[in-house]
Amino acid sequence: MKQSFWILILFSLVVLPGSSPAMDCQLGEKYYHQAKSETDPMRRIEWLQRSVKICPNFNAWYMLGLLYKQKGNTYKAIDAFIHARTTAGPSRAEALALARKGELLAQTGQLSQALRALELAKRFHPEPAPHWLEKSLKDTRIQSYHTVMSAGDIASFLESETKASKDGRFAIRPALNLPVQFDFDRADLNYLGMQQITELGGALTRPKIRQWRVLLVGHTDKRGSMAYNQILSEKRANTVKVELERRFPSLIGKLETEGRGEVQLLYDGESQEDHMLNRRVKVTLIH
Repeated sequence: MKQSFWILILFSLVVLPGSSPAMDCQLGEKYYHQAKSETDPMRRIEWLQRSVKICPNFNAWYMLGLLYKQKGNTYKAIDAFIHARTTAGPSRAEALALARKGELLAQTGQLSQALRALELAKRFHPEPAPHWLEKSLKDTRIQSYHTVMSAGDIASFLESETKASKDGRFAIRPALNLPVQFDFDRADLNYLGMQQITELGGALTRPKIRQWRVLLVGHTDKRGSMAYNQILSEKRANTVKVELERRFPSLIGKLETEGRGEVQLLYDGESQEDHMLNRRVKVTLIH
């Protein structure tokens, strides 16, 4: 009799579970909509926390991130946007989560990580990207232009694997638009440009990178004729190559150069900032 009793209890536990994943997610969606109807931010956060606890979902995590951001809880917001990305479906949703994360990383001074997140977001988001994403990316590029990117930060860009969006629509090879600075209208590196070359060489000679070949592509702004800018971009890319080989002889034979002139502008405007950001050398690892 006792044996039959315990068999019955065990059977009830197997076939009569407390809830199913589908039921949990229905309840999670209910909590999410309840959060949307609340006017008190703290109550909204409470409902969203309940939602993601029983059924992690993009909408609740993303809204949580926005609420934490509004309250100044930067690191909680970053964590929420990371979770939002992992639960995102279409590439547009993933791009929004990535961009919000990048926006906050820039505010905390983590410029290289912010730049990577924002550039991926821009590539993953169908055109047109939202204005706030474009503005955040441009502002971060401007901040980065006025600093010398360290060898470690450059390596973290280039050592990362090809990034594919969760829905499989996009695959982005690691590449870096480096604001190598030259004297105006010349192919001579200025003081900051020389510093940046030192850091770039330090990255390219690291164990995980030195086995690759490297493509250096020079870009100019759109002032001047296309023919003139094409020649200038080639000269600038070659200047970077020569200086890298002079300082880091192990790179000899591993560097290739191209010039793209003004044909791949980052920005088509006429401001000094637009021109400044268009003048760059793109670094890509190749087989």
